[in-house]
Amino acid sequence: MTANFLGFSSILIWASIVGGVKLVTEQLTPMLGIALLYSVSAFSIVLSNPKALKIALPPKYLIYCGSFFVLYEILFLTSIGLSHTHEEALILAMINYLWPSLTLLFAYLYRQLSFQLPAFLGIAISVLGLGIVINPQLFHLSLFLDTISKNPVAYLLAFIAAILWSLYCVLTRKLAQGHNGVPLFFCFTAIALWILFFMTHQQWQMPSLKLWLVIIVMGTLIGIAYKNWNQSLQFGQIQLLLLATYFTPVLSSIFASVLLRTVPEGTFWIGTCLVSFGAIVCWKFSRDIEN
Repeated sequence: MTANFLGFSSILIWASIVGGVKLVTEQLTPMLGIALLYSVSAFSIVLSNPKALKIALPPKYLIYCGSFFVLYEILFLTSIGLSHTHEEALILAMINYLWPSLTLLFAYLYRQLSFQLPAFLGIAISVLGLGIVINPQLFHLSLFLDTISKNPVAYLLAFIAAILWSLYCVLTRKLAQGHNGVPLFFCFTAIALWILFFMTHQQWQMPSLKLWLVIIVMGTLIGIAYKNWNQSLQFGQIQLLLLATYFTPVLSSIFASVLLRTVPEGTFWIGTCLVSFGAIVCWKFSRDIEN
């Protein structure tokens, strides 16, 4: 029960991340804003449990899950930072929220879940919903390509990030052996972000006092969310947790719309709901083999 509650709290925090990250990165450069956020996250996690960095992690868990974690954070948040408008930030977030359906698919491929035929239909519905979000005129291929071509790097990063996080979720359950490497993974992420910041010769910008407050609060919440999620993946009911994540696209869109003062078109909400509905269908027709 406790593990499930921790997972639910993570989902609520994640739902607010997109809008907050966009607010920070549009006042600073994308890489600087993300590096500051994750430095705060790493510091808050380590401060809450200093012994966490001394724990010996299973080598495969450290290498594979650690790599997927770091790459996911960098790619996804960079994609949000690279968005040209608030509306595009919402679209990129929806690409990322393919990960619940992809997680179920990978769990099936890794033989953690069994699928009935309608589960594959659920994945198709999620992809259809995403297509509507990106291009309301779904069957007008030229408009779809035109939308992607305006910011191809951001769209590609968001899609790769969704795959990486799905793999992280599945492999954490398989390889972690009860260990929690999130504190160390956050430190790796923060270090990698600062290395990228200096390698790309970006200019330092001093955040205002108000922005520092946003960075500290958001960075701390991000750290808490990921730490709790790692625990819930290992000890909670994965199907129940994944069911809850399927409502994250809708919650995230609502929170981001409020924070960014952006009202998406009706087709955006239709696509968002289809992403969630498809994931729910996939969940309904899957079963945990381990149980």
